[in-house]
Amino acid sequence: MTEQDDAAIERQAAELAAELAALTEQRDAVEAKARELLAAEDHKAGVTFAQEIFAAKQQKLMLETEMEIARRRRNRLLMPQ
Repeated sequence: MTEQDDAAIERQAAELAAELAALTEQRDAVEAKARELLAAEDHKAGVTFAQEIFAAKQQKLMLETEMEIARRRRNRLLMPQ
């Protein structure tokens, strides 16, 4: 590989690492929102947030999938050839 190829790979790996960090932040925010909604529920008073909690959990799973994809792409880039 040339130095140019190595630089391009390092740049792509850095971009993927930044994307992974952003996705982690988003996932943590969504997870915190779901926890807040769960804590705010009062079944005796009829206050429930089932749809919002479900949507937050779905979004968390989607973000975790995106994180796994980014992690695998980065690992594949950095694998010795």
